[in-house]
Amino acid sequence: MKSLFKIYRRYIFSAAGITAVVLFVNLAVLACTGIYFQVQNQTELGTVGRGQLQTVASCLLDDGSGGRRMGEEGYAYLESTDACFAFWLDEEGNRAWSWQVPEEIPEHFSIGQIASFSRWYLMDYPVHVWNTEGGLLVIANEKDSAAKYIVEFSPDSLRNVPAFLLIILLSNLLLIFLLAVLSGYRMYAALRPVVYGLERLEKGQRAAVPERGIAEELNRKLNQVSKILEEQRENLTKRDTARTEWIAGVSHDIRTPLSMVMGYADNLENDLSLPERPRKEAAIIKEQSLKIKTLIEDLNLTSKLEYHMQPLRAEEYMPAALLRKIVASYLNQEIEGHELDLDVSDELEGVMMLGDVRLLTRALQNLIGNSIRHNRTCRILVSGTVETEDGVRLCRLSVRDDGSGIPKAVQSVLEGKGQKGGPHVCGLRIVMQIVRAHGGRMEISEDGREVDMILPVYGTLEERKKRAGKKKWWEILWYGEGR
Repeated sequence: MKSLFKIYRRYIFSAAGITAVVLFVNLAVLACTGIYFQVQNQTELGTVGRGQLQTVASCLLDDGSGGRRMGEEGYAYLESTDACFAFWLDEEGNRAWSWQVPEEIPEHFSIGQIASFSRWYLMDYPVHVWNTEGGLLVIANEKDSAAKYIVEFSPDSLRNVPAFLLIILLSNLLLIFLLAVLSGYRMYAALRPVVYGLERLEKGQRAAVPERGIAEELNRKLNQVSKILEEQRENLTKRDTARTEWIAGVSHDIRTPLSMVMGYADNLENDLSLPERPRKEAAIIKEQSLKIKTLIEDLNLTSKLEYHMQPLRAEEYMPAALLRKIVASYLNQEIEGHELDLDVSDELEGVMMLGDVRLLTRALQNLIGNSIRHNRTCRILVSGTVETEDGVRLCRLSVRDDGSGIPKAVQSVLEGKGQKGGPHVCGLRIVMQIVRAHGGRMEISEDGREVDMILPVYGTLEERKKRAGKKKWWEILWYGEGR
């Protein structure tokens, strides 16, 4: 938990750092924006306004009676500017001179009124004021020609505000993205060894990750877990090997005395000098001994298949021919009360497959044998078809009967859902293991009357002939016409 808290704390600090940097950048951008507007206003309004005021003020002359008059040069200058009107107030707040002043502008202003319009507006007219000797010069511009708050803004400056806001927004987004990428990469670099170690554990390999960085403690625990799992895996391997070897040893030790029991039982059964009852008992002994032998062989085989100790003698074979051979072997036997049929699709006839024929034969014999043993009378259908699933050609070998079917309890045991002490399913388990060893799967129908072995198709006989035709003369001489 300490390592996780360390990572969480590092994340909090990173988020706080990103926030601080974003705030600093925003403040810097706002400061630059303020400076820009200040310079812009001084250029567009302040300087020009002061120039207007200074020029007009220099043209105001004393009329000799305490008032002011404007020279021709001053009027010409006012006409050439964007000024709307102008006037001069004496020290009592009376208009002593005016130019194009609208009728709604009063003749007299109080000190408060003068202070108000000097800072803001005079009846919605933006104004500029200039202190002169003996009074105050006021020059007004047209309405809506300037925005006056604490400072004055020109229309051009206001039109640039959205652009500045957009720049600020984009700068924030870009900065947050870059900082998030940087922080995420640092987190990625710290957790990458952990993911690498987990992937190795998934593959059954030992995880050896460097114990440093913000995930140091997490990496250390991962290495410890990897060491424990490796030790457990070695112990399981030793246990499984010992179990398999024990089963193989017991099977070998039992096989010799069991063969002797079967031999003596066979002699007693065929001894015509004995009464009928002892001969029947000897036949029962031989039959049960044969079942024990088969059970031991199944137990040995399923143990080897379970722990991947049974080598596959892979060879090319034709499933259609294999089905015919197996069915013919049963038809040559006396199967009282059972009818055995074969159905092979035309498409399966030319199909070639790769696998251990001995094990696959054993799987099909187990399925047919189950139908015979568990049903007193039934019709058994052995079939083979070819189908395509997700673009992959598959061969479906099926054994179906019209008997009682495989119980649900047996299916649960095969799926690993059965309870301890459930039915023994050694024969069907061997079938499932053989099919899985060949890269296929086993399916049982809903009614339990059909078992399918689904195996990947290796190729076709026609493809094999084409491959053989492409061989060089020296390949045929050395390897022959076969594979």
